[in-house]
Amino acid sequence: MAQQITAEVVAQAPEGWTECVLRGRGSRTGVGLFGAGYVVPSRPGSFFDIPFPHQGLASLASWFRDTRGWEAIVLELTCRPSGAFELVVFRDALQPGGGAEDGWTLTVDPGFQPSEPGAADGAEPSELRQAGDPAEAVERLRAVLRQHAERSGAAPEMPTPVTEAQLAAAERHLGRPLPADLRALYLEADGDGGSEALAGYCWLSLDEAMAERDDHIGVPTWFGWELGWRQVIFDADPPNTVRRCSGHPGWLPFATWFDGNFLAVDLAPAADGRPGQVIEVGRDFDDGPCYVASSVTAWLGQALGRPDPHAPQPSGDAASQLVISALDEGLAPGVQAIHLNDAPSPVDLVPLSATPHLRRLHLNRCATADLSPVTALPVEDLAIDLTSEADLTPLAGHPHLASLAVGSETPIDLAPLRTLPALRSLDLSRCPTPDLALPADLPGLRYLALSATQWTALIAAGRLPAHLAAARLAGGAPLTAALDLLAALGIDTSTAYRLSGTVEDAS
Repeated sequence: MAQQITAEVVAQAPEGWTECVLRGRGSRTGVGLFGAGYVVPSRPGSFFDIPFPHQGLASLASWFRDTRGWEAIVLELTCRPSGAFELVVFRDALQPGGGAEDGWTLTVDPGFQPSEPGAADGAEPSELRQAGDPAEAVERLRAVLRQHAERSGAAPEMPTPVTEAQLAAAERHLGRPLPADLRALYLEADGDGGSEALAGYCWLSLDEAMAERDDHIGVPTWFGWELGWRQVIFDADPPNTVRRCSGHPGWLPFATWFDGNFLAVDLAPAADGRPGQVIEVGRDFDDGPCYVASSVTAWLGQALGRPDPHAPQPSGDAASQLVISALDEGLAPGVQAIHLNDAPSPVDLVPLSATPHLRRLHLNRCATADLSPVTALPVEDLAIDLTSEADLTPLAGHPHLASLAVGSETPIDLAPLRTLPALRSLDLSRCPTPDLALPADLPGLRYLALSATQWTALIAAGRLPAHLAAARLAGGAPLTAALDLLAALGIDTSTAYRLSGTVEDAS
């Protein structure tokens, strides 16, 4: 398979090339290439189409699954004009970045997953009462079904209602009672039989609702450390109505548009929410759920054009996340994330006082000289470049900061990081020779990103942090260097598969 892929690479190579590196991943669900490309010294920076050996990669993934038990693999294949190649394959403890210089993410402890603010049962519970009305919900359901029949020309054929015994069994499994209004609806019919009769939504049967909850909605979303190291869950609007998490066992989906998103009843609301309120969760809500209505009764009323009398007042802000080029563009109290791109440096952060709920701040291709305005903000994810006169002192004692990526052209003092109680992710790969002994003294640190030179110095000093769950090797390092780092972090890499040969070798 490696010979076949190499032959494709050589056959389609541009003139003057010296090597081609293919980095990829493969599993049962598919294959992909990352950071692959031809090297042509006479034409640096030029882009050349490369073959995508889909079948070869799929065959390799299947072979390692059958022979090694690796459900997913990462590989690097280096090809040369002579037809020579070197192949390195390992299980998916490694994740290549999207570009040739994006490095590798290493998973050290696959069992560790960062907690989310609203996931713990100890979060402040709501003392508000349910807003739904069972009799009114049934009346509104019938009105919505009549509307559907008028539009479609035929009444939907509704499934047989569930029994009290089925409802009781579901409630035992949930560990919570169903909202009284949704309970009453299931005693009318067990969903809508796929007719999409509820204002275009499909009303799920009770068994379907429980299955979606158990398999997807009831658990936090986690895509791995490559992106998850800086994950932030945003607050819903109105604020503090829904728990800040990406999944929770107290969320029961009951309707969908078959787009991976669901309407769910919230049986474990935040302090200002109501039990039984309707939220939207699913594929497009990894950053946090969306508040919809105070109850299923109210949601059905909205479908009939009736206001929700129990809904708390929303913030009214147009956007919670901004991508801007200056800090005077559309700042409002409801903004929770700002990506500031290509602004003139140094950037004055004082205007951020207009965003008291800001949780993510990224300065891209611009730098600031003063972090003081961040002190009073609940920022959890901060990515900044510092000018030569700036330092991290204003961040000292910040109670919320969980992930920090800092870049600087001059060495900076990292001592303030010792005072950050929530810090779990740190990227110093763009800092020249920082105090590499310090990360080992941060007990909550679970993710560390460094350049190859920095990792080498840290290993030589014997100061690797003891509790890392993941790490990143930044830059254009080969897979073999990532394996060496993984081994230094205590992971057995002796099973890595290595093969070299030429196209002319016998199969």
